[in-house]
Amino acid sequence: MKVSVYVPTYNNARFLPECLNSILSQSFQDFEIVIADDGSQDGSHELLMDYQSRYPEKIRYCWHPGHGHKGFAATCNLGISQSHGEYIARNDSDDIWYPEKLEQQMPILENHPEYGLIYSYAQYIDGSGHELSGCFGMDVTGDENPLGRMLLGIYVLENTIVTRRKVFDQIGLYDESLIYSDADLLIRIFSHWKAAFIDRPLTKYRVHNTNMSKGIDPKVDLSRRLAVFRGLERKSSIIGGAFLQPRNQAILDLQLALLTFCEGNQEEAISYLHRAFQKDPTLNDDAVFLNTWMNQWKPDCYTIHNNHFGLWAISHLPLTAKPGFRSQLAEMQLRLAETRTFFTQHGIQRYQAQAGSADPANMFSDYPDTTLFPRSWKEQVLKEIYPALLFGSYKIGDLSKTRYYWRKTVQLDPLWLKNRGVWSIGLRAFLGSRMKSLLGGSEER
Repeated sequence: MKVSVYVPTYNNARFLPECLNSILSQSFQDFEIVIADDGSQDGSHELLMDYQSRYPEKIRYCWHPGHGHKGFAATCNLGISQSHGEYIARNDSDDIWYPEKLEQQMPILENHPEYGLIYSYAQYIDGSGHELSGCFGMDVTGDENPLGRMLLGIYVLENTIVTRRKVFDQIGLYDESLIYSDADLLIRIFSHWKAAFIDRPLTKYRVHNTNMSKGIDPKVDLSRRLAVFRGLERKSSIIGGAFLQPRNQAILDLQLALLTFCEGNQEEAISYLHRAFQKDPTLNDDAVFLNTWMNQWKPDCYTIHNNHFGLWAISHLPLTAKPGFRSQLAEMQLRLAETRTFFTQHGIQRYQAQAGSADPANMFSDYPDTTLFPRSWKEQVLKEIYPALLFGSYKIGDLSKTRYYWRKTVQLDPLWLKNRGVWSIGLRAFLGSRMKSLLGGSEER
């Protein structure tokens, strides 16, 4: 038996026939299918027993003792442990293979023993099987440091991979203590093996409401990602290989700095940030890489923070970082549209919530003097914040704040004086009580 295809499944009876039929219809036929069920309660058992009886030479169906539910990683491990092929592939029970998948991949693995695995793009499809725009995946094989790239983000989808069995013999199976066990497994594989890539989709990845990672609470997602990287930190010496190279150890610490910052633990984040520079002093000369790392952070990933991560990290770099290096990084961060958007949104949210009038220009003082905000850059941000606060305070009837932000708006950008709406708000805010008195009415203050 050349290839074992394991299919972990849990309550996916509606998708299983399409999944299994796509494997059975492969143009390369030297394979077995091992279906591992994780205690499904939706009729999957009867369906799979039927498939096994119809394709006894191809399909074997297994489950946990007592049809228990033990989780995704344990179910993957069950499927692998029950397989016999020289090569191992996975297809999740809601995904589909193109007919030529194995035919395209197997000759490359057979003729190139240096590759531990081969993968491809995956075409997105919806719950009904209709193709969506875009594909999942990235070719990291030409990267100078493929493992480092994978530590920054997992760009390989498991349902596209064929792996040599001896890879699992060397690095072990899925870590059953982790929810995001795929990421951990792939990082361990890339620590020891080269990968090959086919530049086209060979599978279809179904996006629907019951995907394990879809619709996850951001805080839950954060805790799962942290668990992966804390686990990698603990297992560093056991993983070995390229994982122990200074740059990759530094990337591990940088990722932990990012995740602990998102968690709200800034002291721990600073510790990891400094440790990364201790492990790889060449970071002090690699502003482009550090800027790329900082740009992973998006303010709406987990929660809105008081600090912009990139500029916060720059202001907390170790003392070994030269002033010119800090300035170069800050300039890179400030050129990003996302950075200006963060300060604009944060300024509006922060000062709308304050009871009294306060100047959003003060938010820049949250950052050390080493963070150089050009005057013109700050003015562009404030030109967006002041009008938003003006209109917002007027809408809720807070005329004291309205008067304050009216002055700030027109002082910074006199062009607003040509806006009839702004003039109308100003007249009501500053002269409203007098106007109402003249008209025989009253005006709120």
